[in-house]
Amino acid sequence: QADSHFGRAQAQHQTNNLTAAISDYSTAIQLKPGYAQAFYYRGGIKFEQGDYAGAEEDFTQAINAKPDYSYAYNDRGSSKRQQNKFDDAIADYTQALNKEPGLAFVYNNRGSAKRKKGDFSGALDDYNEAIRIKPIYAEAYNNRGSAKMDLADVEGAIKDFSKAIELRPNYALAYNNRATAKYKLKDYKSSAEDCTKAIQHSPDYGYAYLNRGIAREMLREDDAACADWKKAIELGIETA
Repeated sequence: QADSHFGRAQAQHQTNNLTAAISDYSTAIQLKPGYAQAFYYRGGIKFEQGDYAGAEEDFTQAINAKPDYSYAYNDRGSSKRQQNKFDDAIADYTQALNKEPGLAFVYNNRGSAKRKKGDFSGALDDYNEAIRIKPIYAEAYNNRGSAKMDLADVEGAIKDFSKAIELRPNYALAYNNRATAKYKLKDYKSSAEDCTKAIQHSPDYGYAYLNRGIAREMLREDDAACADWKKAIELGIETA
């Protein structure tokens, strides 16, 4: 009976009926208290909903029921990262990798936690490993580019952002990041063009409007810059 509730929860989850899915996962857990997968998937929904503490608790229960559950360690790490508990997050990602060393996305996630706590060289090492395992990993290239920006390797960052875009041509974040790098090199025209690309792929991308406005100001396109900043404010970017 627990399995039937779990199966129904999975179907509800796939159709984005999250409240019903949580209810069925919870019923499955009541009927089978050590149901690791039900805790894991319920934690995933809580994470999607921004309940990071609740997600962390469910992933912990999943790990208690199944101590070698590498994906639960990864997702608990991400829950902790969202709560700014970076050292604890790194420890969970490391546990996941100890149990399953070939998980590129865990290296990517651990790199992001290291970057958040200011360990840019450590982050770079993790992104390198993620890319070594999965050479077509667009997100890892984008993140490695950001770490290179932190380390003042602007040219290296541009190469990584370009590779991310090559792998995922609609990658608005990578376009915006490359625009920021080009701005650092005083290539204002190309910076504005990258912001435009970011906006084409993500029309509500407030930071791309903000950054295009900054580039256009340097190009003496004052009216266009003001229009971009106005749009950024409309989209909730306070620094505009």
